[in-house]
Amino acid sequence: MNYCLNCEVELEQGQELCSECAAKFVGNTEENTEEVMDAAEANAYLEIDNGDRYDIDKGETVLGRTDPVEDIHPDVDLGIYKGFDLGVSRRHAVILREEEQYSLEDLGSTNGTIVNRDKIKPGEKTSLKEGDTIFLGRLKAVFHNAESGGGV
Repeated sequence: MNYCLNCEVELEQGQELCSECAAKFVGNTEENTEEVMDAAEANAYLEIDNGDRYDIDKGETVLGRTDPVEDIHPDVDLGIYKGFDLGVSRRHAVILREEEQYSLEDLGSTNGTIVNRDKIKPGEKTSLKEGDTIFLGRLKAVFHNAESGGGV
């Protein structure tokens, strides 16, 4: 049996959204296993504190929490990592890719965004480099970029 990583409610086989908190389920399905493997082959990815990886392969990758009622669906749903409890906003931050350069911008989140030890101001871009530690509220992630020396 699978469980929601956000609220720990038991999920039915094939269920994509948690019936309790509406978090998108990312359990051990063939599709999700393939997504994780694709992320491992990406040039840049975001690694959540538990080891999960999300490919950063678009011009803009929005980080936050899904809210189906408000029709908010970020590219990386951090709600499944207890994002609500850790202070992640629904539209918390965005990673921007311009050619091979990456930057992070806080989208006016309630609990702020920190890159390494520096709190970033909403609306201002902060350059990202291999190994940068990012706190979205209190949720920790690490930015990796294979092009700048970070191994995959």
